[in-house]
Order: sequence, then structure tokens, then C-alpha cells
Amino acid sequence: MDTESLLRAALREAGYGRDAIGSALPRIMRILQAEDVRLEAGRPLSRKEREYVRVQLELGMDVAEIVAGLKRPAPVRPPRPK
Repeated sequence: MDTESLLRAALREAGYGRDAIGSALPRIMRILQAEDVRLEAGRPLSRKEREYVRVQLELGMDVAEIVAGLKRPAPVRPPRPK
């Protein structure tokens, strides 16, 4: 049984209706996926990184793709003129 099916069954058993499950389940899954990203990265994520992960998950990106994006070195920006 996959995670989503297990959560759906647990919520149903806890007495939640179809509408409540349908609206809450996508958010719960994104939270679990964000935790997967943090675990794969092997370190706490900064606030900017957490926001990046949230947006990428909402866009439908895979956990592995997001982790790869976090591990890529940041582009070097030229210094600002004074």
C-alpha cells in the first residue's frame, strides 16, 4: 500500500469525509515530500530553500529533481558597482 492510500484509509477511519480528505490530502503529501527533500539533502534547509521546495512541489516536480537543484552550486553573480 502506498503512502497516499494509507493516509486516505487512516483519515477515513478517523471519521473524515470525502471532501475533507480530498482537500487535505494534497497538502499532507507535499509536507511529506518536503520532508523527503530535507532528508535527502542531509541538512536543515534555509528559509529560502524551504520556499524553493514548496514552490517546486506545487509545480509538480519530483523529490529527486528538487534535491538535484539544491545540490547544484549557486550561479556566481558579478559584484555590484559602488
